[in-house]
Amino acid sequence: MVTPSFHPAVGGVETHVLRVSQGLAARGHEITVLTHADEPSEEMLGRLHVHRLPRGGWLAAWRAARGHIAAADVVHCHDAYSFLHFYAPSSYLWPRRPVFVTFHGYESYPIAAEAIRWRRFVRRRARNALCMGDFICRWYGTECFAVSYGGVDAVEDPTPLPAEPSAVFLGRIAEDTSIMVYLEALSILKTEHNRDLPLTVIGDGPLRGPAERYAEAQGLRARFLGTVSDPKEALTRSRFSFVSGYLAIWQSLALRRPVFAVYENELKRDYLLGFPEAEETLVICGGADELARRLSRHIEDGSLADSMAERGAQLAAENSWDRVADLYLSMYRAEGIG
Repeated sequence: MVTPSFHPAVGGVETHVLRVSQGLAARGHEITVLTHADEPSEEMLGRLHVHRLPRGGWLAAWRAARGHIAAADVVHCHDAYSFLHFYAPSSYLWPRRPVFVTFHGYESYPIAAEAIRWRRFVRRRARNALCMGDFICRWYGTECFAVSYGGVDAVEDPTPLPAEPSAVFLGRIAEDTSIMVYLEALSILKTEHNRDLPLTVIGDGPLRGPAERYAEAQGLRARFLGTVSDPKEALTRSRFSFVSGYLAIWQSLALRRPVFAVYENELKRDYLLGFPEAEETLVICGGADELARRLSRHIEDGSLADSMAERGAQLAAENSWDRVADLYLSMYRAEGIG
């Protein structure tokens, strides 16, 4: 498994690589993870061999990774960057190893033409691919073996919804997660609907400062906690979940927390509507006014979320990380490996 970042770093790709690797290792496969680090190291993380290679240009990264790649039966790169930075020369040299790729997320909107070209280049050089979301196939033009949306750990006896309405935002505090739209919606909710909804913000990023200043100026009851290793506790203390990343959506659904997600462009709209049974399990809004209206209705009538929460929890229970690991194995076996 080749990834630009890995556990204990916090993020969707980091979690995905960790949990899939653990699932494959539990099935008896020997898994090595290659990643970057400020301080190079080697370690065993459970049954995973983790090699943290020094940061540098692509040539230095490839040289550091080359021996590990040559010793593997299968190389799996996560996103185009990993292929280009750690692996690309090996696709032209012996011994050639079957290489696969998982495409996660998107770079920006609008998508840069260069980003599309590089993903298509990597897809042509890879034996096969998985896409985390069907929007990737459409927007990047990358064919894949299958589409997945990641997985989630099972939750037994989720905590009941708290009596007092509150919300949690979970994600990077940046433009692509629409943090300012959520805050604007809370301001509208307060001034036009006379509802003051407390918000806990988990995450960090370039918009944290502006977001904190906006919340203070609008008199919002918003707490900014920064990055936390496990957001489960904050999710269980809240009635509503403001998330838009697939793994955070799954975790919220597993905990039976209603998910409110917003989009500001057509790409993010496709990203959200492509989620399994999105219109039945998520509240998807196209702006702050709509989000404020939907929140007001849910605060007034708690039963609105009952059927959504029930179906969302069922979907989450069916979408374990073991199922995602099996998808990886199915792709390898379809190519005659294993």
